Amino acid sequence: MKFNKNTTLTSAIGISLSFLVFTSDLSFADVEGITSEKSSQVEMIQMPNPEDYATAKSEMPMVDSLPDSAFDNNVLQSGSMQVVSGEGHEPRIKYRGKATTLFNPILFPQDSQAQEQDSQAIPQAAGGSGLQFTSSKVFPQASDTAYPLSTTGKIWFTINGFWKVCSGSMVKPGIVVTAGHCVHSGNNASSGWYSNFQFAPAYRSGSAPYGIWRNWAFANTTGTWYSGGGSVPNDADYAVIVFNKNASGRRIGDYTGWLGWQYPSMIGHHITTLGYPNNLDGGSVNHRVDSNVNQGGGNTGVFGSDMTGGSSGGAIVLNLRQEYTGVASGWEHNPNRLVSVVSYGATDTSLMRQGGSQFDSRFQTLLNNTCSRYPWAC
Repeated sequence: MKFNKNTTLTSAIGISLSFLVFTSDLSFADVEGITSEKSSQVEMIQMPNPEDYATAKSEMPMVDSLPDSAFDNNVLQSGSMQVVSGEGHEPRIKYRGKATTLFNPILFPQDSQAQEQDSQAIPQAAGGSGLQFTSSKVFPQASDTAYPLSTTGKIWFTINGFWKVCSGSMVKPGIVVTAGHCVHSGNNASSGWYSNFQFAPAYRSGSAPYGIWRNWAFANTTGTWYSGGGSVPNDADYAVIVFNKNASGRRIGDYTGWLGWQYPSMIGHHITTLGYPNNLDGGSVNHRVDSNVNQGGGNTGVFGSDMTGGSSGGAIVLNLRQEYTGVASGWEHNPNRLVSVVSYGATDTSLMRQGGSQFDSRFQTLLNNTCSRYPWAC
């Protein structure tokens, strides 16, 4: 198990024509990014066919073992630690376009070919690891497009010409948050960047109710992931993707809304994870897992989950809810706060656990730097 403490910030620029443990010395330095012109020399801009949307595989990293702290259900985050957060927002306008049909689910039932790559997981209260959780697909279907679930969706991208899938969520009007391993291999080189990013918010069974967004502008991850060799657990396996405005001058989040964010608020907390795992309904439906988070080693948390590949980059949310009237109570009661994303699973899927990198100041710097480059996206 390798823990990388390099915190150099990295970035990649790509313009598509078609489509926690705190440290006091966190440092950031620019690393050469990648333009669409350079990217096209390595990997051409391409469009998936319907079968690609239905059968794309996942790239979730796996771990064999975890420290004893991962199974200590008494772990608590210190209430004396300063909490840093940003506000989310409900949709600003109603989407007037038609849903985009990416493929016919009759021809590709429940993304069945994608499902073959992952072992079947039967929903249970706990797996072999003993970490408790509850699991369900998001229901009723109408809730897919109701805030805050409308902020989550499915990501497609290419690695050496092969289509892959991850999950993601809106954290700013034009910014999607996902896992670092969904945008870069972690090989500490510009050759590690992936391409052809596409995002379908509220995706379900081949249908994209807010359309499929292909016009990505920028991808960025942390140096901790960029130079970490692709190993997990990793202290900062998260990334952002900026998508351009549509022909109407609107951003994704104008239609879907976006989540807030907060740190350090994952380890020792009760969270909700959202994503599109290939082992459950073939990655065709947004799934929800609720669990407590234990210490996973370094700046990572581990929690019970029956989701596997495809849920990488899925939102890990504190206080997922629709707003209500009355007196809010309790500690850290702010609603819909993104605190991490899904980073890894267990090599033995019967253990039913996943982990993520707890957000810290690296996330805030990543987000701030992206907003400085693309202020209209924020």
